[in-house]
Amino acid sequence: MALKIYNSLTKRKEEFKPLKEGEVRMYVCGPTVYDEPHIGHLRSAYVFEVVRNYFRHIKVKVDFARNVTDVDDKIIEKARSEGGSSDLKAEAAKVAQKYFKLYKMDLKRFGIQEPDFEPRATDYIPQMITLISSLIEKGHAYVVEGDVYFSVDSFENYGEVSHQRPDQMLEEIRLEPNAKKKNPLDFALWKQCKEGEPAWDSPWGKGRPGWHIECSAMSSSYFKGTFDIHGGGRDLIFPHHENENAQSRCGTGHAFVNGWMHHGLITIDGKKMSKSFKNFITLNDILKADAHFGAEILKITFLGTHYSMPLDYTPERVQMDRQVWKRFMEFFENARQAEKNGSRPSAKRLPGMYQAFREAMDNDFNTPEVLSLMHGLMHNTYKSGDPVAQVTAAWAIRNFGSEVFNIVFDQSIAVNQFKPEIEEAIVQRQAARKNKDFKTADELRARLLRDRNVELRDLPDDRTTWRVKL
Repeated sequence: MALKIYNSLTKRKEEFKPLKEGEVRMYVCGPTVYDEPHIGHLRSAYVFEVVRNYFRHIKVKVDFARNVTDVDDKIIEKARSEGGSSDLKAEAAKVAQKYFKLYKMDLKRFGIQEPDFEPRATDYIPQMITLISSLIEKGHAYVVEGDVYFSVDSFENYGEVSHQRPDQMLEEIRLEPNAKKKNPLDFALWKQCKEGEPAWDSPWGKGRPGWHIECSAMSSSYFKGTFDIHGGGRDLIFPHHENENAQSRCGTGHAFVNGWMHHGLITIDGKKMSKSFKNFITLNDILKADAHFGAEILKITFLGTHYSMPLDYTPERVQMDRQVWKRFMEFFENARQAEKNGSRPSAKRLPGMYQAFREAMDNDFNTPEVLSLMHGLMHNTYKSGDPVAQVTAAWAIRNFGSEVFNIVFDQSIAVNQFKPEIEEAIVQRQAARKNKDFKTADELRARLLRDRNVELRDLPDDRTTWRVKL
Protein backbone atom coordinates (compact mmCIF):
# COMPACT_ATOMS: atom_id res chain seq x y z
CA MET A 1 0.00 0.00 0.00
CA ALA A 2 1.36 3.41 -0.97
CA LEU A 3 1.37 6.23 1.59
CA LYS A 4 -1.66 8.51 1.18
CA ILE A 5 -1.96 11.94 2.84
CA TYR A 6 -4.95 14.27 2.99
CA ASN A 7 -4.07 17.45 1.08
CA SER A 8 -5.97 20.53 2.27
CA LEU A 9 -5.33 22.15 -1.12
CA THR A 10 -7.21 19.50 -3.11
CA LYS A 11 -9.48 18.39 -0.22
CA ARG A 12 -8.74 14.74 -0.84
CA LYS A 13 -6.45 11.95 0.23
CA GLU A 14 -3.65 11.58 -2.33
CA GLU A 15 -0.82 9.15 -2.90
CA PHE A 16 2.31 10.86 -1.67
CA LYS A 17 4.83 11.37 -4.45
CA PRO A 18 7.91 13.30 -3.32
CA LEU A 19 9.42 15.84 -5.68
CA LYS A 20 12.70 13.96 -5.37
CA GLU A 21 12.65 10.18 -5.07
CA GLY A 22 13.48 8.99 -1.56
CA GLU A 23 13.42 12.46 0.01
CA VAL A 24 10.79 14.72 1.55
CA ARG A 25 11.11 18.42 2.37
CA MET A 26 8.67 19.60 5.04
CA TYR A 27 8.06 23.02 6.58
CA VAL A 28 5.86 23.53 9.65
CA CYS A 29 4.71 26.76 11.23
CA GLY A 30 6.15 26.91 14.73
CA PRO A 31 5.19 29.04 17.73
CA THR A 32 4.88 32.76 18.26
CA VAL A 33 6.91 32.97 21.45
CA TYR A 34 5.10 35.38 23.74
CA ASP A 35 3.79 33.13 26.51
CA GLU A 36 4.27 29.79 28.27
CA PRO A 37 3.86 26.82 25.91
CA HIS A 38 0.79 24.59 26.39
CA ILE A 39 -0.37 21.16 25.27
CA GLY A 40 -1.68 22.63 22.00
CA HIS A 41 1.90 23.51 21.06
CA LEU A 42 2.97 20.02 22.09
CA ARG A 43 0.32 18.36 19.94
CA SER A 44 1.41 20.34 16.88
CA ALA A 45 5.07 19.47 17.40
CA TYR A 46 4.26 15.82 18.18
CA VAL A 47 2.05 15.36 15.09
CA PHE A 48 4.88 16.32 12.76
CA GLU A 49 7.45 14.45 14.84
CA VAL A 50 5.44 11.27 14.19
CA VAL A 51 5.19 12.15 10.49
CA ARG A 52 8.95 12.69 10.29
CA ASN A 53 9.65 9.48 12.22
CA TYR A 54 7.39 7.45 9.94
CA PHE A 55 9.08 8.76 6.82
CA ARG A 56 12.41 7.72 8.31
CA HIS A 57 10.94 4.34 9.24
CA ILE A 58 10.06 3.68 5.59
CA LYS A 59 13.54 4.80 4.55
CA VAL A 60 12.66 8.25 3.22
CA LYS A 61 15.16 11.02 3.97
CA VAL A 62 13.52 14.00 5.69
CA ASP A 63 14.59 17.63 5.58
CA PHE A 64 12.43 19.24 8.25
CA ALA A 65 12.09 22.96 8.98
CA ARG A 66 10.05 24.59 11.76
CA ASN A 67 10.14 28.35 12.22
CA VAL A 68 9.89 30.62 15.24
CA THR A 69 8.02 33.93 15.11
CA ASP A 70 9.97 36.24 17.40
CA VAL A 71 8.52 39.60 16.36
CA ASP A 72 4.78 40.15 16.59
CA ASP A 73 2.13 42.40 18.14
CA LYS A 74 1.62 39.95 21.03
CA ILE A 75 5.34 39.83 21.77
CA ILE A 76 5.54 43.62 21.78
CA GLU A 77 2.53 43.86 24.09
CA LYS A 78 4.09 41.32 26.45
CA ALA A 79 7.35 43.31 26.40
CA ARG A 80 5.43 46.44 27.41
CA SER A 81 3.86 44.64 30.38
CA GLU A 82 6.99 42.75 31.49
CA GLY A 83 9.72 45.13 30.38
CA GLY A 84 12.00 46.84 32.82
CA SER A 85 13.58 49.33 30.43
CA SER A 86 12.54 51.92 27.88
CA ASP A 87 14.17 49.99 25.02
CA LEU A 88 11.11 48.15 23.67
CA LYS A 89 13.05 46.37 20.94
CA ALA A 90 15.47 44.92 23.48
CA GLU A 91 12.62 43.96 25.82
CA ALA A 92 10.73 42.27 22.99
CA ALA A 93 13.85 40.25 22.16
CA LYS A 94 14.11 39.20 25.83
CA VAL A 95 10.48 38.11 25.89
CA ALA A 96 10.91 36.09 22.70
CA GLN A 97 14.08 34.43 23.98
CA LYS A 98 12.51 33.61 27.37
CA TYR A 99 9.48 31.84 25.93
CA PHE A 100 11.44 30.23 23.11
CA LYS A 101 13.64 28.56 25.74
CA LEU A 102 10.57 27.32 27.61
CA TYR A 103 9.13 25.93 24.37
CA LYS A 104 12.36 24.12 23.54
CA MET A 105 12.60 22.75 27.08
CA ASP A 106 9.09 21.28 26.84
CA LEU A 107 9.82 19.67 23.49
CA LYS A 108 12.97 18.09 24.88
CA ARG A 109 11.12 16.76 27.93
CA PHE A 110 8.46 15.34 25.62
CA GLY A 111 11.10 13.53 23.57
CA ILE A 112 10.74 15.61 20.40
CA GLN A 113 13.89 15.90 18.31
CA GLU A 114 15.38 19.08 16.90
CA PRO A 115 14.33 20.16 13.39
CA ASP A 116 16.97 20.29 10.68
CA PHE A 117 16.35 24.01 10.29
CA GLU A 118 14.79 26.35 12.87
CA PRO A 119 14.84 29.91 11.55
CA ARG A 120 13.84 32.89 13.66
CA ALA A 121 11.96 35.62 11.85
CA THR A 122 14.22 38.46 12.97
CA ASP A 123 17.20 36.74 11.33
CA TYR A 124 15.52 36.88 7.91
CA ILE A 125 14.47 40.53 7.60
CA PRO A 126 16.70 41.10 4.51
CA GLN A 127 15.12 38.12 2.71
CA MET A 128 11.66 39.45 3.56
CA ILE A 129 12.53 42.87 2.15
CA THR A 130 13.80 41.24 -1.05
CA LEU A 131 10.58 39.25 -1.47
CA ILE A 132 8.40 42.30 -0.78
CA SER A 133 10.38 44.33 -3.33
CA SER A 134 9.81 41.60 -5.92
CA LEU A 135 6.06 41.65 -5.25
CA ILE A 136 5.96 45.43 -5.71
CA GLU A 137 7.91 45.21 -8.98
CA LYS A 138 5.54 42.57 -10.33
CA GLY A 139 2.43 44.58 -9.47
CA HIS A 140 1.25 42.33 -6.63
CA ALA A 141 1.89 44.83 -3.83
CA TYR A 142 1.65 48.58 -3.27
CA VAL A 143 3.11 51.15 -0.88
CA VAL A 144 1.01 53.58 1.14
CA GLU A 145 2.70 55.97 3.58
CA GLY A 146 5.41 53.55 4.65
CA ASP A 147 3.13 50.49 4.74
CA VAL A 148 3.20 47.81 2.06
CA TYR A 149 0.12 45.72 1.22
CA PHE A 150 -0.40 42.64 -0.90
CA SER A 151 -3.14 43.10 -3.50
CA VAL A 152 -5.38 40.01 -3.38
CA ASP A 153 -7.04 41.13 -6.64
CA SER A 154 -3.71 40.63 -8.42
CA PHE A 155 -3.79 36.86 -7.75
CA GLU A 156 -6.68 35.11 -9.46
CA ASN A 157 -6.29 31.95 -7.36
CA TYR A 158 -6.64 33.73 -4.03
CA GLY A 159 -8.81 31.46 -1.88
CA GLU A 160 -7.47 28.15 -3.24
CA VAL A 161 -6.05 27.02 0.12
CA SER A 162 -9.04 27.85 2.32
CA HIS A 163 -11.64 27.19 -0.42
CA GLN A 164 -13.55 30.34 0.46
CA ARG A 165 -15.13 33.16 -1.48
CA PRO A 166 -14.15 36.76 -0.58
CA ASP A 167 -17.46 37.34 1.23
CA GLN A 168 -16.84 34.24 3.38
CA MET A 169 -13.33 35.44 4.20
CA LEU A 170 -14.66 38.81 5.32
CA GLU A 171 -17.13 37.08 7.63
CA GLU A 172 -14.42 34.89 9.16
CA ILE A 173 -12.00 37.63 10.21
CA ARG A 174 -12.55 40.90 11.99
CA LEU A 175 -11.10 43.75 9.97
CA GLU A 176 -10.75 47.27 11.26
CA PRO A 177 -11.55 49.94 8.66
CA ASN A 178 -8.36 50.87 6.79
CA ALA A 179 -8.56 53.55 4.13
CA LYS A 180 -5.05 52.66 2.93
CA LYS A 181 -6.20 49.32 1.51
CA LYS A 182 -7.56 48.96 -2.01
CA ASN A 183 -9.44 45.82 -0.94
CA PRO A 184 -10.43 45.05 2.67
CA LEU A 185 -8.75 41.61 2.28
CA ASP A 186 -5.38 43.09 1.27
CA PHE A 187 -2.87 42.26 3.97
CA ALA A 188 0.27 43.93 5.33
CA LEU A 189 3.66 42.83 4.07
CA TRP A 190 5.50 45.63 5.84
CA LYS A 191 4.28 47.87 8.68
CA GLN A 192 5.51 51.38 9.30
CA CYS A 193 7.00 51.52 12.78
CA LYS A 194 5.19 53.04 15.71
CA GLU A 195 7.01 55.04 18.35
CA GLY A 196 9.46 52.87 20.28
CA GLU A 197 8.49 49.57 18.63
CA PRO A 198 11.07 47.18 17.14
CA ALA A 199 11.96 48.41 13.65
CA TRP A 200 14.34 47.76 10.78
CA ASP A 201 15.43 49.91 7.86
CA SER A 202 13.76 49.27 4.51
CA PRO A 203 13.21 51.03 1.15
CA TRP A 204 9.83 52.17 2.53
CA GLY A 205 11.14 53.55 5.80
CA LYS A 206 11.65 52.04 9.24
CA GLY A 207 9.22 49.29 10.10
CA ARG A 208 8.77 45.57 10.65
CA PRO A 209 7.41 42.69 8.58
CA GLY A 210 3.84 41.49 8.54
CA TRP A 211 3.28 38.02 9.97
CA HIS A 212 2.49 36.22 6.71
CA ILE A 213 5.61 37.26 4.81
CA GLU A 214 7.89 35.69 7.41
CA CYS A 215 7.21 32.04 6.56
CA SER A 216 7.39 32.68 2.82
CA ALA A 217 10.85 34.25 3.12
CA MET A 218 12.22 31.64 5.53
CA SER A 219 10.94 28.58 3.65
CA SER A 220 12.07 29.86 0.26
CA SER A 221 15.49 30.80 1.65
CA TYR A 222 16.00 27.27 2.90
CA PHE A 223 14.36 25.06 0.27
CA LYS A 224 15.14 27.21 -2.81
CA GLY A 225 11.99 26.17 -4.65
CA THR A 226 8.81 24.12 -4.35
CA PHE A 227 8.82 21.72 -1.41
CA ASP A 228 6.70 18.70 -0.51
CA ILE A 229 4.66 19.41 2.62
CA HIS A 230 3.63 22.52 4.50
CA GLY A 231 2.07 21.86 7.90
CA GLY A 232 0.36 23.66 10.73
CA GLY A 233 -2.84 23.93 12.74
CA ARG A 234 -6.30 24.26 11.20
CA ASP A 235 -6.53 27.76 12.63
CA LEU A 236 -3.74 28.80 10.23
CA ILE A 237 -5.54 27.83 7.02
CA PHE A 238 -7.04 31.30 6.82
CA PRO A 239 -5.72 33.88 6.75
CA HIS A 240 -2.10 32.82 7.35
CA HIS A 241 -1.62 29.95 4.90
CA GLU A 242 -3.92 31.48 2.31
CA ASN A 243 -1.84 34.66 2.33
CA GLU A 244 1.45 32.81 2.54
CA ASN A 245 0.54 30.79 -0.55
CA ALA A 246 -0.54 33.86 -2.52
CA GLN A 247 2.55 35.98 -1.86
CA SER A 248 4.91 33.02 -2.38
CA ARG A 249 3.43 32.04 -5.72
CA CYS A 250 3.33 35.62 -6.93
CA GLY A 251 6.81 36.45 -5.65
CA THR A 252 8.60 33.38 -7.02
CA GLY A 253 6.54 32.58 -10.11
CA HIS A 254 6.38 28.86 -9.30
CA ALA A 255 4.28 26.51 -7.15
CA PHE A 256 4.87 27.11 -3.45
CA VAL A 257 4.24 23.62 -2.03
CA ASN A 258 2.82 20.31 -3.26
CA GLY A 259 0.63 19.51 -0.27
CA TRP A 260 -0.80 21.11 2.85
CA MET A 261 -1.28 19.16 6.11
CA HIS A 262 -3.37 20.65 8.91
CA HIS A 263 -3.91 19.23 12.38
CA GLY A 264 -6.94 19.71 14.61
CA LEU A 265 -6.89 21.91 17.68
CA ILE A 266 -7.30 21.07 21.37
CA THR A 267 -10.31 22.08 23.41
CA ILE A 268 -10.74 21.67 27.18
CA ASP A 269 -14.13 20.24 28.14
CA GLY A 270 -15.49 21.55 24.85
CA LYS A 271 -14.09 25.08 25.29
CA LYS A 272 -11.22 26.74 23.48
CA MET A 273 -8.05 26.54 25.57
CA SER A 274 -7.37 30.03 26.85
CA LYS A 275 -5.92 31.76 29.90
CA SER A 276 -9.07 33.86 30.07
CA PHE A 277 -11.08 30.67 30.61
CA LYS A 278 -8.52 29.47 33.19
CA ASN A 279 -8.19 26.18 31.31
CA PHE A 280 -4.64 26.63 30.03
CA ILE A 281 -2.86 23.26 30.47
CA THR A 282 0.92 22.95 30.28
CA LEU A 283 3.35 20.05 30.34
CA ASN A 284 4.32 21.15 33.85
CA ASP A 285 0.69 20.65 34.91
CA ILE A 286 0.72 17.16 33.39
CA LEU A 287 3.99 16.17 35.08
CA LYS A 288 2.95 17.58 38.46
CA ALA A 289 -0.07 15.27 38.35
CA ASP A 290 2.00 12.26 37.20
CA ALA A 291 5.76 12.70 37.13
CA HIS A 292 6.45 9.14 35.98
CA PHE A 293 3.93 8.51 33.21
CA GLY A 294 2.22 11.83 32.49
CA ALA A 295 4.14 12.52 29.27
CA GLU A 296 3.65 8.99 27.89
CA ILE A 297 -0.08 9.04 28.69
CA LEU A 298 -0.40 12.41 26.92
CA LYS A 299 1.20 10.81 23.84
CA ILE A 300 -1.45 8.06 24.05
CA THR A 301 -4.08 10.83 24.09
CA PHE A 302 -2.58 12.46 21.02
CA LEU A 303 -2.22 9.16 19.15
CA GLY A 304 -5.77 8.11 19.99
CA THR A 305 -7.28 10.94 17.93
CA HIS A 306 -6.45 11.31 14.23
CA TYR A 307 -4.12 14.27 13.75
CA SER A 308 -6.62 16.08 11.49
CA MET A 309 -9.43 16.00 14.06
CA PRO A 310 -10.08 18.24 17.07
CA LEU A 311 -9.16 16.75 20.43
CA ASP A 312 -11.29 17.48 23.49
CA TYR A 313 -9.13 17.10 26.60
CA THR A 314 -11.32 16.11 29.56
CA PRO A 315 -10.78 14.40 32.95
CA GLU A 316 -12.69 11.41 31.58
CA ARG A 317 -10.39 11.18 28.58
CA VAL A 318 -7.32 11.37 30.81
CA GLN A 319 -8.64 8.57 33.02
CA MET A 320 -9.50 6.42 30.00
CA ASP A 321 -6.00 6.86 28.52
CA ARG A 322 -4.46 6.11 31.92
CA GLN A 323 -6.24 2.74 31.80
CA VAL A 324 -4.99 2.20 28.24
CA TRP A 325 -1.44 2.87 29.46
CA LYS A 326 -1.92 0.45 32.37
CA ARG A 327 -2.96 -2.32 29.95
CA PHE A 328 0.26 -1.77 27.98
CA MET A 329 2.28 -1.90 31.20
CA GLU A 330 0.62 -5.13 32.34
CA PHE A 331 1.13 -6.73 28.94
CA PHE A 332 4.83 -5.89 28.90
CA GLU A 333 5.26 -7.15 32.45
CA ASN A 334 3.80 -10.53 31.38
CA ALA A 335 5.95 -10.58 28.23
CA ARG A 336 9.04 -9.78 30.29
CA GLN A 337 8.36 -12.77 32.51
CA ALA A 338 7.90 -14.96 29.40
CA GLU A 339 11.28 -13.79 28.12
CA LYS A 340 12.87 -14.55 31.48
CA ASN A 341 11.49 -18.07 31.10
CA GLY A 342 13.25 -18.47 27.75
CA SER A 343 10.65 -17.42 25.15
CA ARG A 344 12.00 -15.51 22.14
CA PRO A 345 10.23 -13.54 19.39
CA SER A 346 9.24 -15.38 16.23
CA ALA A 347 11.17 -14.17 13.16
CA LYS A 348 8.30 -15.43 11.00
CA ARG A 349 5.54 -13.51 12.80
CA LEU A 350 7.27 -10.16 13.36
CA PRO A 351 7.19 -8.90 9.73
CA GLY A 352 3.42 -9.38 9.51
CA MET A 353 2.86 -7.35 12.66
CA TYR A 354 5.06 -4.50 11.41
CA GLN A 355 3.29 -4.59 8.05
CA ALA A 356 -0.12 -4.18 9.70
CA PHE A 357 1.14 -1.10 11.56
CA ARG A 358 2.57 0.35 8.34
CA GLU A 359 -0.65 -0.17 6.40
CA ALA A 360 -2.51 1.86 9.01
CA MET A 361 0.10 4.61 8.92
CA ASP A 362 0.01 4.62 5.12
CA ASN A 363 -3.63 5.63 5.40
CA ASP A 364 -2.96 9.30 6.24
CA PHE A 365 -0.93 8.51 9.38
CA ASN A 366 -3.84 6.73 11.07
CA THR A 367 -2.40 6.44 14.58
CA PRO A 368 -5.74 5.48 16.23
CA GLU A 369 -5.84 2.43 13.96
CA VAL A 370 -2.27 1.52 14.94
CA LEU A 371 -3.22 1.69 18.63
CA SER A 372 -6.25 -0.49 17.90
CA LEU A 373 -4.03 -3.06 16.18
CA MET A 374 -1.67 -3.03 19.14
CA HIS A 375 -4.57 -3.65 21.52
CA GLY A 376 -5.76 -6.49 19.32
CA LEU A 377 -2.32 -8.09 19.39
CA MET A 378 -2.10 -7.82 23.16
CA HIS A 379 -5.58 -9.29 23.66
CA ASN A 380 -5.22 -12.14 21.19
CA THR A 381 -1.73 -13.23 22.18
CA TYR A 382 -2.55 -13.10 25.89
CA LYS A 383 -5.76 -15.06 25.32
CA SER A 384 -3.86 -17.67 23.29
CA GLY A 385 -1.59 -18.46 26.22
CA ASP A 386 1.31 -18.74 23.77
CA PRO A 387 4.38 -17.10 25.37
CA VAL A 388 6.20 -16.89 22.02
CA ALA A 389 3.24 -14.98 20.53
CA GLN A 390 3.22 -12.63 23.54
CA VAL A 391 6.94 -11.93 23.30
CA THR A 392 6.71 -11.40 19.52
CA ALA A 393 3.84 -8.93 19.91
CA ALA A 394 5.77 -7.13 22.66
CA TRP A 395 8.81 -6.75 20.41
CA ALA A 396 6.69 -5.39 17.53
CA ILE A 397 4.80 -2.92 19.71
CA ARG A 398 7.89 -1.82 21.63
CA ASN A 399 10.06 -1.26 18.55
CA PHE A 400 7.43 0.47 16.39
CA GLY A 401 6.28 2.58 19.35
CA SER A 402 9.80 3.70 20.11
CA GLU A 403 10.87 4.34 16.52
CA VAL A 404 7.73 6.06 15.21
CA PHE A 405 5.84 7.35 18.27
CA ASN A 406 8.79 8.22 20.57
CA ILE A 407 6.93 6.34 23.28
CA VAL A 408 8.40 3.86 25.76
CA PHE A 409 5.73 1.19 26.15
CA ASP A 410 8.07 -1.17 28.02
CA GLN A 411 8.99 0.81 31.10
CA SER A 412 11.37 -1.91 32.31
CA ILE A 413 13.71 -0.71 29.55
CA ALA A 414 13.39 2.88 30.74
CA VAL A 415 14.52 1.94 34.26
CA ASN A 416 17.29 -0.44 33.17
CA GLN A 417 19.76 2.41 33.55
CA PHE A 418 19.01 2.24 37.30
CA LYS A 419 19.31 -1.56 37.51
CA PRO A 420 22.59 -1.54 39.49
CA GLU A 421 21.08 0.94 41.96
CA ILE A 422 17.91 -1.17 42.31
CA GLU A 423 19.79 -4.42 42.83
CA GLU A 424 22.13 -2.83 45.38
CA ALA A 425 19.10 -1.51 47.30
CA ILE A 426 17.61 -5.03 47.29
CA VAL A 427 20.85 -6.46 48.74
CA GLN A 428 20.91 -3.75 51.44
CA ARG A 429 17.24 -4.33 52.24
CA GLN A 430 17.71 -8.09 52.55
CA ALA A 431 20.58 -7.48 54.96
CA ALA A 432 18.45 -5.04 56.97
CA ARG A 433 15.59 -7.54 57.19
CA LYS A 434 18.00 -10.30 58.28
CA ASN A 435 19.16 -8.00 61.08
CA LYS A 436 15.52 -7.20 61.92
CA ASP A 437 16.13 -3.53 60.98
CA PHE A 438 12.68 -3.19 59.46
CA LYS A 439 12.73 0.60 59.54
CA THR A 440 15.72 0.70 57.15
CA ALA A 441 14.17 -2.04 55.01
CA ASP A 442 10.95 -0.04 54.70
CA GLU A 443 12.87 3.15 53.88
CA LEU A 444 14.76 1.39 51.06
CA ARG A 445 11.52 0.04 49.59
CA ALA A 446 9.86 3.47 49.84
CA ARG A 447 12.86 5.21 48.25
CA LEU A 448 12.79 2.95 45.18
CA LEU A 449 9.07 3.53 44.78
CA ARG A 450 9.38 7.29 45.22
CA ASP A 451 12.50 7.92 43.14
CA ARG A 452 12.34 5.18 40.49
CA ASN A 453 8.66 4.11 40.49
CA VAL A 454 9.89 0.58 41.18
CA GLU A 455 8.02 -1.75 43.52
CA LEU A 456 9.56 -4.76 45.26
CA ARG A 457 7.97 -8.17 45.65
CA ASP A 458 9.10 -10.54 48.41
CA LEU A 459 8.72 -14.18 47.36
CA PRO A 460 8.11 -17.17 49.70
CA ASP A 461 11.63 -18.50 49.00
CA ASP A 462 13.14 -15.27 50.46
CA ARG A 463 14.04 -13.88 47.02
CA THR A 464 13.01 -10.33 46.12
CA THR A 465 12.02 -9.29 42.59
CA TRP A 466 11.21 -5.86 41.24
CA ARG A 467 9.08 -4.26 38.53
CA VAL A 468 7.90 -0.85 37.39
CA LYS A 469 4.80 0.09 39.37
CA LEU A 470 1.69 -0.10 37.18
